[in-house]
Amino acid sequence: MTSTDFFDQINTAIQSKRPFVLFSKPDSPSVKAYLQTNTDTYTIDDYSESGFVFAPFDSEKDSYYIPLDSSTVLELAQPDFEVVPETSSLHPIDSTADHLNLVSKAIDEINTTDLEKVVLSREFKFNLEQSNPLEIFKKLAQNYPSAFTYCWFHPQTGFWLGASPESLLKLEGKSVSTMSLAGTQVYKSSEQVEWDTKNIEEHAFVTDYLLEVLSDYLDPIKTSGPHTLRAGELLHLQTLVSGRLKPTHNSLKQLLRAMHPTPAVCGTPRNRALEFINLNESYDREFYAGFFGELNIPTESTFRNSKRNIENRAYQTVHKSTQLAVNLRCMHLKDTLAILYSGGGITKDSDPLTECTETENKIQTIKKVL
Repeated sequence: MTSTDFFDQINTAIQSKRPFVLFSKPDSPSVKAYLQTNTDTYTIDDYSESGFVFAPFDSEKDSYYIPLDSSTVLELAQPDFEVVPETSSLHPIDSTADHLNLVSKAIDEINTTDLEKVVLSREFKFNLEQSNPLEIFKKLAQNYPSAFTYCWFHPQTGFWLGASPESLLKLEGKSVSTMSLAGTQVYKSSEQVEWDTKNIEEHAFVTDYLLEVLSDYLDPIKTSGPHTLRAGELLHLQTLVSGRLKPTHNSLKQLLRAMHPTPAVCGTPRNRALEFINLNESYDREFYAGFFGELNIPTESTFRNSKRNIENRAYQTVHKSTQLAVNLRCMHLKDTLAILYSGGGITKDSDPLTECTETENKIQTIKKVL
């Protein structure tokens, strides 16, 4: 299949207003697409479903999915993206003053209550002269091959696009891997990377939370890190976490509910942070800081029997694979209005102006392709 044929089928789905998603997984050379063959709306019930899921920040709201058995699945092994010119001039709508006040209020709350960390986010709205979601996706996939890039459309949600650096969960059979990703600074190639106390503490909140939660579900648990991860023009602290599901905990729904939202997008204690966000953020995050990805996809794997006195044969096994990413570095496209989102973890050591600058740095991932 050529790139032209591939994107012609995507355009047909857009014209018929059928749900679809196209995506490229981290460090994968291919682009895949799920094109729903009908216009029905499917929502997740218990995470035993198979398909591509798009879940909101608020776990009490509906998570949509495109079922594998109601979709045409396409894969473009070696995408031949044409280099496209800049699409549009940007006309920003500023919200800096509001965010400065919000961060100051959060610091006061942390200093006077049991709240330790809260992740506060903001919208960046840009009026575009024109917009083409497929061209935006192509640029994301070209510019960020190490991210989980996607373009999602559903009549209930509209267009969302993103390039997420953060894995929420990868499940292969019984093997689980995830990551703690928190702490941010701008990448400067000529300087040695050093992390201040605030960022180290912010990262530790997320790591400690994951280890505590996952201890009920995984045995054993292994960690690697923290180390520095580059994502575009930003650096983050990353700790990798892996393990195997305990026989007594096979519910993916329970595991996701325990993990999401993590302190990387919410805060700690979680309920106190959620309460502060819901009362004080001036907008609905919707699917920003939610998660997305392939859910329970049948996958074949090959292994060899290496026991002595037994003929060395290859065996095929089929297991289910799930790969989910946190919906960061994303945008909601409403005709020619692009809404970009970013946030940062607020602790007792935060500085409002620095935190505001961090949110502006984080939107550059998406802004640079508009």
